[in-house]
Amino acid sequence: MSRLDHLSTVLFGALRQMDAEATTRLPSGAPTGLSDYGRHSRPELKRPQAEVEWSRRLAALLRAAGYTVTTEVRYPDYALPTKRKRQRCDLVIDLEEDGKLWLEVKGAWRDYWGGKSGIYQCYLLYPLAPEYDLGKDHTVPFDLTKLKALRHSEAQIVAELLIGFERLDDPMDLEIGTLIRLAELDQWRTDIDAWESMTTPNQRIRTWLWQRAVPASPTP
Repeated sequence: MSRLDHLSTVLFGALRQMDAEATTRLPSGAPTGLSDYGRHSRPELKRPQAEVEWSRRLAALLRAAGYTVTTEVRYPDYALPTKRKRQRCDLVIDLEEDGKLWLEVKGAWRDYWGGKSGIYQCYLLYPLAPEYDLGKDHTVPFDLTKLKALRHSEAQIVAELLIGFERLDDPMDLEIGTLIRLAELDQWRTDIDAWESMTTPNQRIRTWLWQRAVPASPTP
């Protein structure tokens, strides 16, 4: 099995491990779990960012599994609109014979914000769904735009890892289906996983890894 074929297994296993280890207690007495992993990883900070800490821990666990990983890799300017210069990719993973994979990591908290929340919908669907414009520029569709702009010389494969949180009786299927349709993610390789949180009662964690090859530039 190539490193690429094994990657989803390693990533999903790492996320399960991270959920299980995130037992730091909040002031309410509840454990942080994967959904509030920032407060587990950096309890000294007032507002730690879950996505940042996910990426750091995933990088460490991928390295332990034998992968070479670079974090916070700057996008080339050509891949970004002028107003969004200096953006960085969460993880770049060396897959050896399969090349380098640029990976963005995002969360979707339906269980926290609620299914009708504009914030939840914005981070998941804007600007593909323009009605959710809240001025955010670090959404899943913006990630996909950056990834799709990369040239084969920088990235041989691009991927988006989405980590979703829902209540057991309140699934996020509708919004995910909308994202897949609007972003045409059905044309990407898709790996999925789901489990009931090991630390947070009545919470299901769902993960999607969408990948696609970056075509080589045509010969002049």
